[in-house]
Amino acid sequence: MKLKIGLLVMLWILLSVPSRAQNYTPAQVRQQINAVASRMKTMTCDFVQTKSVAMLKSKLVSRGHMYYAQPNKLRWEYTTPYSYTFLLNGQTVWMKNEKGSNRVNVAQSKMFKEITRIMMSSVVGSCVSNSRDFNVTLQGKGNNWKAIMKPKRNPMKQMFKAITVYFDMKRAMVIGVKMIEQNNDATSIVLQNTKLNLPINEKVFSVR
Repeated sequence: MKLKIGLLVMLWILLSVPSRAQNYTPAQVRQQINAVASRMKTMTCDFVQTKSVAMLKSKLVSRGHMYYAQPNKLRWEYTTPYSYTFLLNGQTVWMKNEKGSNRVNVAQSKMFKEITRIMMSSVVGSCVSNSRDFNVTLQGKGNNWKAIMKPKRNPMKQMFKAITVYFDMKRAMVIGVKMIEQNNDATSIVLQNTKLNLPINEKVFSVR
């Protein structure tokens, strides 16, 4: 469960990278994403996550907030219907729920070192052109583009069949993502109320 949360956080960082590309080739879209991402110093947003279980008709909807500050600070916080926080500050990962909390030294954990490597590469925009970890296909025209990403390496490959990221180029930002797990469960995330390059109180990233 903790690994899945960490990977979902990483994937959402990819979603937070805005793009202003219109009527470009896939190569130009990648280039524009990297250029815009390099200017992103901070980001805050709300999110709505919908989990669909293949064997059930019901869906689980959760909500929360995300905070990012360059180069390696991230807070991904679920607030409804449960409380869960994933916090990355430098080489420390801190996770907390209603039952307690746990710290991980990234440098001493191969799993978290790999997760944070992908997370940070996504923040700087390189995940869309990351041939090491994904087979990526960009499709679209005009204001509507999507990136279809198929994992090549574990642990991502063990968990996900494909991840599709949807871009609205007219609004200059990503509007959604859909992740299909190996068991055909699906998770969709929608970004709301995005604010870029505004000051964030350092207490937000405090590891308690």
